Amino acid sequence: MTSARLALLILLAAAAAGCDPAPERAEGTQRMADTLAARAAAAEAAPMPYFVLNTDRADRLEAALGRYRGDDLLRARFDLARERLQAGDTDAAIAQLVDLGERAGGVGALDGPARPVYDLLATAYLRRGEQANCLANHHAGEVCVLPFRGAAVHDDPDGARRAADVLADLLEAAPTDLGSRWLLNVAHHALGSYPEGVPEAWRIDGLDAPGDARWTNVAPHRGAAVDGISGGVSAEDFDGDGDPDLLVTSYGLRDPIRYFENDGGRFAEQTEAAGLGGLTGGLNTVHGDVDNDGDADVLVLRGGWFGVVGDWPNSLLLNDGTGRFEDVTYAAGLGSEHPTQTAAFADVDGDGDLDLFVGNESGGAYPDALGQTGESTAHASELFLNEGTDERGVPQFREAAAEAGIELAAFVKGVAFGDVEGDGRPDLYVSVLGGPNKLYLNRTEGGRPRFEEAAEAAGVAGPDFSFPVAWFDADGDGRDDLLVVSYDVRHFFETPADAAREALGMEPTAETTRLYLNNGDGTFRDASAEAGLDLPLFGMGLGVGDLDGDGRLDVYVGTGAPELRSLIPNRAFLNRSAPGAPAFEDVTLSSGLGHLQKGHAIAFADVDLDGDEEIYEVMGGAVEGDRALNVLFDGPASDARWLSLTLEGRRANRSAIGARVAVTVRRPDGTTRTLARTVGTGGSFGAGSLTVDLGLGDAEAVEAVTVRWPGGAEESIAGAAPGGRYRVVEGAGRADALDR
Repeated sequence: MTSARLALLILLAAAAAGCDPAPERAEGTQRMADTLAARAAAAEAAPMPYFVLNTDRADRLEAALGRYRGDDLLRARFDLARERLQAGDTDAAIAQLVDLGERAGGVGALDGPARPVYDLLATAYLRRGEQANCLANHHAGEVCVLPFRGAAVHDDPDGARRAADVLADLLEAAPTDLGSRWLLNVAHHALGSYPEGVPEAWRIDGLDAPGDARWTNVAPHRGAAVDGISGGVSAEDFDGDGDPDLLVTSYGLRDPIRYFENDGGRFAEQTEAAGLGGLTGGLNTVHGDVDNDGDADVLVLRGGWFGVVGDWPNSLLLNDGTGRFEDVTYAAGLGSEHPTQTAAFADVDGDGDLDLFVGNESGGAYPDALGQTGESTAHASELFLNEGTDERGVPQFREAAAEAGIELAAFVKGVAFGDVEGDGRPDLYVSVLGGPNKLYLNRTEGGRPRFEEAAEAAGVAGPDFSFPVAWFDADGDGRDDLLVVSYDVRHFFETPADAAREALGMEPTAETTRLYLNNGDGTFRDASAEAGLDLPLFGMGLGVGDLDGDGRLDVYVGTGAPELRSLIPNRAFLNRSAPGAPAFEDVTLSSGLGHLQKGHAIAFADVDLDGDEEIYEVMGGAVEGDRALNVLFDGPASDARWLSLTLEGRRANRSAIGARVAVTVRRPDGTTRTLARTVGTGGSFGAGSLTVDLGLGDAEAVEAVTVRWPGGAEESIAGAAPGGRYRVVEGAGRADALDR
C-alpha cells in the first residue's frame, strides 16, 4: 500500500469516527517528544532518585517490607506511609500511621518515638481535608485562601477536625512547638472556628485581617484552572489577536505542556492544535522573540532540583505567529542537558537579537522532598549568543560563557537582566542557593561580549540562600532596583514555625529577603528592613506588577517548601514608596491573595483587556500527590486610569526586552509625576506579558512618553492618552492605537 493511500485511509477513518486527526508533529517536536518519553520510561524503571515518582517509589518500598524485622520494619513502614502520602494516597498513609502510632505508644508517647508519627499523621489529615474541599470545591474563588471565608470553610470537616485533634495533642506534649501551633490555627480556619475555637494558649491573633476589596480566583470560570504540581507559565499574545494567551507547564515527567488561547478573557485549551502534543515536563518558562519575526517564542526549562539525574534537555518552542509551535531545540544549538529551572533573554552583545543565559544547578547537596540529601554534580551555567537564523528561519545559538568572562559553577536558582548603570547594556544578576550571589556588569564593546563580576563591590552578594529575583523601580526614582527573595533550605521543614514566629513578632530562624536600592553609580543600598521586606519568605515564584493601579510596582511571592506540612500563604505587598524612601505594606491577609497551596511561577498580564493586570499563578508542590489547581486572580474594581504600550524594536530586538519607558502624567492638582518601566517578563520564576501596562492613578493627561531602546537610543513618543492601548514601533515617534 502506498503511503499516500495509507494517509487517505487514516483521514477517512478519523472522519468516520467524527473527530479530527491529530496534527502531524514537526520533526524537531517529534524528536523531543521521543526523547522525553524515553527518559520518563527509564526513570519509571528506576524511580528512587526521582522524588516526583512517588507512586512507583512507594510500590518499591512496599515490596521490600518483607526483608525487615522489629524496629527496622517500623521505620520502613513509616517511610512507606510518608511516600504514600506524597503520592496522594492519603487514606492508605493514614491507616498505616494510625497503626504505627499505636505501636509506638500512642499519644502518651509524644515525647518519644511516637512524635514523628503523629506529626506526619496531622499533616495527612490536613491533606485529606484539602483534597476533599480545596480540590473538590475548586469552582469557588475563595477556596484555600487565608483567612478562610464563605465557601473556603470546609464542607467536609473530617480531615481538618482530626488534624486539629492531633495537633492539640502534640502541643499538649510540647507547648513551644510553633509549627504545630501554626497548623492548628490553619485547621481552625478550615473549620470556620478561628479564632474562638483555638485554645488561647495556642492562638495566633491577627490571621483574620479585614478587607472587602479582595482579589478573587476566577480561573475555574475562565477555563484556566490547570490541575498539576509545580511548574511554569508564560502569559503572552502568542496567536497575534491582541490578548495574552497562556502556555503552562507542570513538573511531572509525563505532565503535558499545555496551551490556552484567550478569547475575551476566557481560555480554551488548544495544546494539540498548537503542535505541542508529546512535549512534557518543565519547571519554568521564559519567552521572547528569538527569531525577530514579530511573535514570542518560549523556552521550557527542565531538570531543576533533580541533581545527578537532572541531565534533561530544555525546549525552545518557535512560534509561527498564530500560536502554533515547533520544538527547534536541537536545530538551534540548545541541546545541552543540565539540571535547570531558570534562564533569561536579553541582547547582551547589542546586535539586535535576543541572547540567552541559562543558570544551571552545579554542586551543592540540598535536601529533597524526603529530607534526603542528593549527590553533588557539576554543571556550569551557559551564555548562548544568537547568531541569526538559518535558511529555515531557526535561530542559531553559540555557547560563549567563558569567552564572555562568565565562568560560574554554582547552584543557580534565579537569573535576571537589568541595566545597573543606565548605559543601555544589560547586566546580569544570578541568585545562588548556598553561596554568594553574582552580579556581572556588561562591558561589551564592538559586539564582543564581556562581563565583569561586581557583586561584592556593588553590595548585592546576599542572601546566601536565595531563589527568585527581579529588577524593578521599587522607590520610583527612575532606576531599577533589585529584589532577591530568600529560600533557606536549611529550614525547609520549619516553614510553619517561621510563619508563626513572624505572626507572633518573634525573630525568624531562616535567612531573610533583600531589597537593594540602586544608587546610580554601580552600587546599591540594602533597604530591606526599611522597606518592610526583611522576611523569611521561602519564595519560589515572584512577580512584580501594579495591584492597585497607583503607578507603583507591587510584589507578589509564591511560597512554600517541598513537604506537605508547608502550609503558608503566598505573600502580597503593596508599594507605598517615595523616591529614596522604600516602603511596602503586607496585604496578604486583607487582599484575598494569601493562597495556602504552594506557589510557583507567577505572571502579571491584562488578560481581559480591561486596563488592569490579573495574576496567573501555577500552584502545587514538588511531589506527585501535592496537586493543586492553578489560579487566575482578578482584582477589585478601581477608579485608577491605565495606559498600555506594546513596544516593537527594529534596530533593537523585536520584543524590545530591556527597553526603558518613562511616562510623565499630569494629575488633577496640576502636578506631574513620571513613571518608569523596563520591558521584560517580571521575576525569574514566571513570565508575564511583555506589554507595558501602566497604572496611572488619578492622572488626567499624558504629558510625555520617552523610550530608551536597548543600546541607548532615546525617542519621544507622541499620541498616547490615559485609557488607551497602543503599539510603539522603534523609529516611528508615535503611539498607534490598538483595537481592544
